[in-house]
Order: sequence, then C-alpha cells, then structure tokens
Amino acid sequence: MTTANLLDTLSRMRTVFVLFFLVLAAQPVWRQDDVNKQSAATVPDLPDVNPHLLQLAIQDQADRGNDLFSGKQRKTPPDLNVPKRDAERQAKVRALLAEGKVNSGRDYYFAALIFQHSETSENLLLAHILAVTSVTKGERSGGWLSAATLDRYLWSIKHPQVFGTQYQTGVGNKETMEPYDRTAISDEIRAAWGVDSLKQQQKQLNDSQKSHTSGPDHN
Repeated sequence: MTTANLLDTLSRMRTVFVLFFLVLAAQPVWRQDDVNKQSAATVPDLPDVNPHLLQLAIQDQADRGNDLFSGKQRKTPPDLNVPKRDAERQAKVRALLAEGKVNSGRDYYFAALIFQHSETSENLLLAHILAVTSVTKGERSGGWLSAATLDRYLWSIKHPQVFGTQYQTGVGNKETMEPYDRTAISDEIRAAWGVDSLKQQQKQLNDSQKSHTSGPDHN
C-alpha cells in the first residue's frame, strides 16, 4: 500500500469514527427528551385558579398514576410514599386557605380533591365542605366530589356510605361497596349530584367482581 493510499484509508476511518461517536453522543439526548415529554404533566391555562394550588392538584393525581387533565396513565416510582406526600400537600393547601388564596370555584374543587385523600375524619369532613363550597361558587363538577367526600367521611367514622361512590376490597378479594345504605337517598338525588344510579352502580360492581380488578377509580 502506498503512502497516499494509507493516508486515504486513515482519513476514511477517522470520518467513520467521528460519525459513530456523534451519533452515540446524540442518542442519550433524544432518549432524555422522549422521557421528559412522556413524564411532563398536562398543565392547562386556568387564570381563575391559584397556580400553586393547581400544581398541588396535578401532583396529587400524578402520585396515583394519573395525568389530571389528559386522562393518560403515568408511571410512578415503586418507593413513592404517597401518604406522606398527601399530608405535605394538605398542609400547603391549609396554609393557602388561611392566607385567603383559595377563592374561585375551581380553587375549592382542587383543594377538596387534595383533602379527600386524607386519612383522618376531620380532613375528610373539610374536603366535603370544600367540595360543596366549589359548587356554591359555580363549579358544577364539584357535585360528584361532594358526594364522594361525604361517603369517604361516613366510612371513616364507621357509618355506611349513602351515595355509592366508594369501593373497597372485601371477602374473597372482591370489590365491595359495603357498608352502603342504599335507601338513605333516591336516585334522583344521586343524579343531581352527578352520581350513577343504583342500577348503574350494581353493573359496575358486577363487572369488577367478575374481572377481579379494582372498582371504578374516582381519584
């Protein structure tokens, strides 16, 4: 091989190596961008909502594997301490309430959404009050949440639920709505609060028990 040929071969090899390392270096960047796109929560423009409260509500649902506004599922770390994070969020919402920074119907709705995940009866009662307040301020979607927070509160004090929004694992690892007082209110009232009728609830429960999966997830 002549000197010219050797130099030409080395030049081509250097070009190949440069291109290889450029591609290799670029790949992690693209993969990270993809991860960021997948993990980024949907944040809508809601001028009537306290932005700090909005972020707390988004985090509340993200910790449960939900994108609050897109409805898509999200991955959560296996070691995520959700109860601890719930308590921290509730403390922050309580501070916003004390500072008078929860004002609109949607503000109260998101505050209720966060407090409904509490483990104490006192906080669940507060969640119910916040949800009802959201309705009085024009947040129509607060009806179902008002019913759900009341049912959760009733269960927390060892009373039957009355709307039928709550499901838990019972005998045989099957979902159950018990304890549930189905005669306490009418389906007309349930409908007014945005809750399914007894017939619809029973169908959902039957489907859940057949598939051995969780009941309807209203987070």
